[in-house]
Amino acid sequence: MRQGRFLALDYGSKNVGLACCDELCVTIQPLASLPNIRPRDLINRIKRIILERQIDELVVGMPLRMDGSAGDAARRVRAFIDTLGAAIHLPVRSFDERLSTVEALEVWNLMSQRQRRKYRTVDSLAAACILERYIEEGKSCEPA
Repeated sequence: MRQGRFLALDYGSKNVGLACCDELCVTIQPLASLPNIRPRDLINRIKRIILERQIDELVVGMPLRMDGSAGDAARRVRAFIDTLGAAIHLPVRSFDERLSTVEALEVWNLMSQRQRRKYRTVDSLAAACILERYIEEGKSCEPA
């Protein structure tokens, strides 16, 4: 079973959604998304969150096509993962994010305006979906 504090990122050209979990991977909390304006600032803000929340591992959503192939978006995310991995000294894993935004939009549409302002964008809910699936996959891979 996966354990530790994970930070999931839903990387986008305009915003980066964030979600983290507690050390037992019981609760997942979407965080306010970060604007993706300057790469150096983005990396520094992520580093601060890693320190504040005592993160052990990062999970970055990989936007694969429905057939499983990688397109331009996946190549951009791969470049971001490489840059992020060089800047921090933690494991950075990619994880299939297909349909996470669709799932997050369903939740977003049920939220109040006040709740929406808290997260800024739907991207952090997508990051929470990615993290939830990542944790669940780790649990399902364990011997019974």
